[in-house]
Amino acid sequence: MRTEPIVRAERNAFLRTQIDAVYGLNLPLIVMDTLGCVLIASFCWSPAAAPALGLWLAINAVAMLLRAGAAIAYRTGRLPAVSTWGWAAVLVVGAAFDGIMWGLAIVWVVATGSDNQVMVVMCVALSALTLSIANIAYWPVYAAFAAPVSLSAAVGFAMSDRYGSVLLSIGALAMTAALLMVSHRLARSVLRAQRLAVDNQQLVDSLARRSHELEEACRILETVSRTDPLTGLANRRSGDACLAREWARAQRYGGPLGVVAIDVDRFKRYNDTHGHAEGDRCLQAVAAIIAKGARGPTDLAVRPGGEEFLLILPGATLDDLRPLAERLRRRVARETAASGLMLRAGVTISLGLASFEPAAGLSADDLVRAADAALYRAKMGGRNRYECAPARGVNAAAAA
Repeated sequence: MRTEPIVRAERNAFLRTQIDAVYGLNLPLIVMDTLGCVLIASFCWSPAAAPALGLWLAINAVAMLLRAGAAIAYRTGRLPAVSTWGWAAVLVVGAAFDGIMWGLAIVWVVATGSDNQVMVVMCVALSALTLSIANIAYWPVYAAFAAPVSLSAAVGFAMSDRYGSVLLSIGALAMTAALLMVSHRLARSVLRAQRLAVDNQQLVDSLARRSHELEEACRILETVSRTDPLTGLANRRSGDACLAREWARAQRYGGPLGVVAIDVDRFKRYNDTHGHAEGDRCLQAVAAIIAKGARGPTDLAVRPGGEEFLLILPGATLDDLRPLAERLRRRVARETAASGLMLRAGVTISLGLASFEPAAGLSADDLVRAADAALYRAKMGGRNRYECAPARGVNAAAAA
């Protein structure tokens, strides 16, 4: 359910779109009003009427300048302290004053002028009413101008002694009522169309946000599905996919594929002695060091499960793997000892190294099995060390 502040903000935003539309056409309409005033004054000019028409023109000129200044100030944003409703009020007051000034001229001409003058003034007034229909985007502005102009004709005919003046006055009143009623219905239709456009845009924006949120959720889900939650390394699924991908690439373009199988020494004893929470801290510390051992973005550090880790290194030979394995072994022992883990001597790891060039009868699984066999020999040889898989012997065995 929407709260009152939200509803008020929506109303202000919608009013802003309405008065934006009116202010967007305000300057051309002011120019047309000025031309209309000049036409009325020039056609009705006479020595006797000169003082009144001169004053009327001067007042209109000042009003037009003020309206133009307000329009420029609104469009340039020079008066930020004025609220949206304040700008709307400026529009309505300006239109009402303009309508009253036109109304005074129409009453005077219709009541005292010649038939030709009445005809010209009425044509100019009808033209002004037609042009001001652009203000229907915010109906009060249109009504504030149209009502005084059309009613003044009824008043002027009622005051004149022309033939049929009563009927003309009644007709002007009927025209006023019809004009306001029709314009109001038209304004409501425009208003509904504007609201529909705003609602549609909000729907589009909402769908865009939902789509972005869905894409982000899918991305997070994909990341979670490929990441080990404890260490942040790639999980077994992601590791298997990387192995298959890199093995296929090595088959296509040639070159070796290296892997390093890693196991934390005596982890079960450490976990049983210090508890699972401390065991998790130990695995996280070792995983962080192994992740730093990757040479670049093509290498991948994997935690298949438990205390086992795997490094996948495309293009790495055994000569590349040996110094990397030795650095990892030393860093794990050194940095875990200084990390606050309960085992003061630090945690150690054993490593098995293997590097194959894809050949007939070999697979990525053979590469991992060779690294696991080398890891087993390192364990049996005293731990905290690495062993290399005999690539030639494995290749020969596979070929046989």
